[in-house]
Amino acid sequence: MNKLRIIDFRSDTVTKPSPEMWEMLRSIDNSKIGDDVIGEDPIVNDLEEKAAKIIGKEEALFVTSGTQGNLVSLLSQTKPGDEIIVEELSHIYGNEVGSAARIGGLMIRTYPSNLGIPNLDQLQEMIRDKEDIHQPPTTLLTTEDTHNFHGGVIIKPIELAKMNVFAKKNNLKFHLDGARIFNAAIGLKTPVKEFTKYVDSVMFCLSKGLACPVGSIVAGSQDFISKARKFRKMLGGGMRQAGIIACFGLIALEPNWINRLEEDHKNAKLLAEGINAYNLPIKIHKPETNIVIIEFMKNTEIFKIINELRKEGILAFNISKEKIRFVTHYGIESDDIQLAISKIGHVLEKYNK
Repeated sequence: MNKLRIIDFRSDTVTKPSPEMWEMLRSIDNSKIGDDVIGEDPIVNDLEEKAAKIIGKEEALFVTSGTQGNLVSLLSQTKPGDEIIVEELSHIYGNEVGSAARIGGLMIRTYPSNLGIPNLDQLQEMIRDKEDIHQPPTTLLTTEDTHNFHGGVIIKPIELAKMNVFAKKNNLKFHLDGARIFNAAIGLKTPVKEFTKYVDSVMFCLSKGLACPVGSIVAGSQDFISKARKFRKMLGGGMRQAGIIACFGLIALEPNWINRLEEDHKNAKLLAEGINAYNLPIKIHKPETNIVIIEFMKNTEIFKIINELRKEGILAFNISKEKIRFVTHYGIESDDIQLAISKIGHVLEKYNK
């Protein structure tokens, strides 16, 4: 009996470490690790220094996850009772368990956007009057790049520059949820610093397209990181001999590994084009990076479709009642894409007769 071939498009968080990463781990001995809470793990220190240099910030901090990284960034630049402005489909707003409100005591106000890009005139109307004793002060603006629920679209540096000017005009801190910021940089063939230079703080994930098993990076000014380090401890993120997991990140931030993301983008394009060739009554969102979204134009039993895909060995998540998301990543090859196109097309034809 043939074993079902599984192609996992649920997220780039399902990636497994590369052989080079495992080799790095095997090379570690006890003399190369220490207590990170007191800054004595040399591998973590090397990773943070390397990340800060690549991302163009004074300092960086290794955190357990992107959710923790975003939260320590918000906590470090606000006070309880402040209001922050986030995009309406952002990960911070909808997928981080309300931590900014519950833990940070922050009021959250959402702004609509055109694929992640706000109308700054509308945004201006949302800024609170800091002199009004009845209103919470607006103190921080966030954006997301690439934007997950808009299909991995890239917020270009020119748009970040406009948001930077807006933030400064209104005395706001500006945080970038850059979970997939290297996908944005590779997608535009633009240095990542051209994105991050416009923000006060940035978080990016090592555990998505960069294929590390765990961890994210927060970066910003020296003062910001000093505060973030304390909030990381408060949130239970103070790790000890963390070099054992941080070592993977040293490989992930090598230029050849970052450039490998282009393969994921090519595979996403192949997947979208292949499904589109079936000429079904669905909308294929043209991928800019490694995320493909299929949107159904009529009422569809989307969970039945996902279950049928699973039976065929194709794993994917729905992100709404009308949309299914497919994410390409390390471990998915071009032959996987061709097989996936055939199986996805077969299932979709069945439900669109």
